[in-house]
Amino acid sequence: MNNLPTKLLILIAICFSFTAFAQEKEDIISNVEEALKASSSKELTKHLHSKVEIKLDGVRKEYSVNQAEIKLKQFFQQHPAKAFEFVHQGNNSSGGILYAIGSYTSSSGKHRVVVRAKQFKKVFRVYRIEFTKER
Repeated sequence: MNNLPTKLLILIAICFSFTAFAQEKEDIISNVEEALKASSSKELTKHLHSKVEIKLDGVRKEYSVNQAEIKLKQFFQQHPAKAFEFVHQGNNSSGGILYAIGSYTSSSGKHRVVVRAKQFKKVFRVYRIEFTKER
């Protein structure tokens, strides 16, 4: 018997799953970048894990998604974005952690932003976000 069609189908399925995984990794970084550009706490919280660690100018605290949305909204109201872009992205392949480092510009100055995400139940979610005022 020739199992070529079955093997070919399995190979296509594996390739598709790797492509979907890579696409999902790119999507979360892109979606977070767009939310930061828009100073949108509502859009940003769509990509957060149920518990997220937020660091604002040296003060680090863990929040629920609802609390995080309030905290981020306050930050964005005080520092509305004029510009934002990620300047570096990477991943820790052994731990499955994605990270991106960006520059957030507002009328009150610049903040260095570090975002970390990993898979939770097959979906990438941000579990830590840091805003550090540049001097």
